[in-house]
Amino acid sequence: MIFVDTSFWAALTARNDALHGLAAELFTRHGTERLVTSNHVRGETWTLLRRRRGLRSAVSFLDGFERTARLRLEFVSRDLEEEALRWLRGRDDREYSFVDATSFAVMRSLRIREALAFDGDFAAAGFTELRLEASAPPPELTTSPVA
Repeated sequence: MIFVDTSFWAALTARNDALHGLAAELFTRHGTERLVTSNHVRGETWTLLRRRRGLRSAVSFLDGFERTARLRLEFVSRDLEEEALRWLRGRDDREYSFVDATSFAVMRSLRIREALAFDGDFAAAGFTELRLEASAPPPELTTSPVA
């Protein structure tokens, strides 16, 4: 299983995004693997797309999301949220988002080590961000993807 983050969904859904080609290739390359994302990531992606690209783009994302048969939507439970909050309280090394912390808790609970993500936060938290061998890592994002 591979966890999918907002940064990946945003790149995959926008043809004019600098990382769209890489996202599309990774999505195809891992086409037989089960994908997992959370209700929090889905909501964060909706908000990002709605604000930056408008209603049509956000609705298109939801429609595609619902049609992706190999995608498992994991709902963040109270226990996972509490685990994420405990984890965040102990982090002064990086400005992790609440949604990322809940994603890490979901990944730990399902024993997922790999993520489709482009913001560097998953790698910084000890997970593997999947890349193509020839691709350079993307530049760090300095703000939350929803900001």
